[in-house]
Amino acid sequence: MEKINVLFFSLFMLTVYCCGNSTIEEKPAVANYSITGIVLNPGENGIVVLSTFDPVSQEKNTLDTATIGADNKYVLEYNFTEPDLFRLDFPGRQSVMLAIDEGQNMVEVNVEGERNGQIEIKGSEDSEKLLGYDKFRAESNQRLIRPTYDAMREAAKVAGDNPEEEIKAVEAYVEASKAHRKELIDYTEKHIGTSVALFGTVLRWTGDDEVEKLDKLVTAFKAAHPGLKMTKVMEEKVARYKKVTIGVVAPAIAENDTIGNLLDLADAKGKVTLIDFWASWCGPCLRQIPDLKDAYANYHEKGFEIFGVSVDSKAEKWKSSIIKYEMNWPNVSNLKGWGSEAAASYNVTFIPFNVLVDEDGKIIAKNLHSKELQGKLAELLD
Repeated sequence: MEKINVLFFSLFMLTVYCCGNSTIEEKPAVANYSITGIVLNPGENGIVVLSTFDPVSQEKNTLDTATIGADNKYVLEYNFTEPDLFRLDFPGRQSVMLAIDEGQNMVEVNVEGERNGQIEIKGSEDSEKLLGYDKFRAESNQRLIRPTYDAMREAAKVAGDNPEEEIKAVEAYVEASKAHRKELIDYTEKHIGTSVALFGTVLRWTGDDEVEKLDKLVTAFKAAHPGLKMTKVMEEKVARYKKVTIGVVAPAIAENDTIGNLLDLADAKGKVTLIDFWASWCGPCLRQIPDLKDAYANYHEKGFEIFGVSVDSKAEKWKSSIIKYEMNWPNVSNLKGWGSEAAASYNVTFIPFNVLVDEDGKIIAKNLHSKELQGKLAELLD
C-alpha cells in the first residue's frame, strides 16, 4: 500500500501545480452518491464503468460511465436506493468490487489501472472489508489452487504415457479447491460479520459442511439489515443449499440437448446418476472427462448414468466439445452461462461440480472424482 500511496501523492501534487482543475465535464446534480478517484495508467481515451453486480447470476447493470480526465481523475454519480454490490471496470482490465452501505455517499477509489494492480479505497468501510477478502482469496488461490492446477496441466501433457499421474493430479486439484473454499468461509466468518460486504462473498460460497456456518452468518446479517434485497437473496441461497444436501431428492432439471430435444433428469430414475456440471471453457472439466468415460464404460451396463449440464453460453463450442471428447451420455444446456437455472438450483458457483443420486433420485454424494467416483460406484453397483 505504501508504494501506491506515494504514487497517488506524487500524481496529486503534479495535478495541483501543473494541471489546474479537473478536465472532467461537470455533471448535473442528479445523483446523491458519488465515486471518485485517480487512475495512474488510464490508457488512451480511458473510460470507467460503474455497475451493480449480482453475485448469483454474475450479471452487471451499468449505472454510470466517466471519461478519465487529463489529470487522471474520474467522477461517477448514481442514485442510491439501498446497500448493494457494485463493480468498477477500469482500462487495462482492472476491476474493483465495492459493497456500499447507507451513508457512504462519497467513496474514493484509486487504482493503478492494470490487471491485478494496486487498489486504495476510502469512504466505505464495507468496501475495504471486501477488498481484504479479495486479497486473501487471491493469496489462498496462489498458495493452494495454482500449484495443483499447473501440476494437472503438466500431467495432462504426458497422460498417454502415465495416466495414473494425471488421475492423482486431478484428485489433488479437487482437494485443493475444497481447502481453498473452506478458507474463504473461515475468513468471512472471522472478518466480514454483518457487513454488507458479506453479499460480495456469495459468489464463492459452497454447501454441505458450510451450510450451518452460512446459515448463522445470514441470520445475524438479517438481524442487522432486515428488509434488504441482498438479505433476501442470501436467505434464498442458503435455503437452496438445504434443498441439495445429502439425503434429499435432487431438484428437477429439464433442458434441451444439442439437437433441441428436451431431456428430463427424471428419465434417469431407476439408475445411479451423476449430474455433472461443466463447460467447454473449463480446463479441469475437460481433464476429468477420461475418468468419466472410464466410469461410464465400467458401470453403465450395471445401472449407471451421467447427466451432463453445461454452463456454456456459446452453442458451437459446447457441441463441438461433446463431439471431440466423445461424451456419449445425455448432455443439456440452456446456453445462459452462469445464468443457468439448473446451476442456480444446485447452487453451482464453481466447476467441475457433480452430484451423485441414487435410483430414487436422492442425493448420496457430491464432487466425486477419479478413484472416489469409481469406489462409490463399485460399492453401489458391483
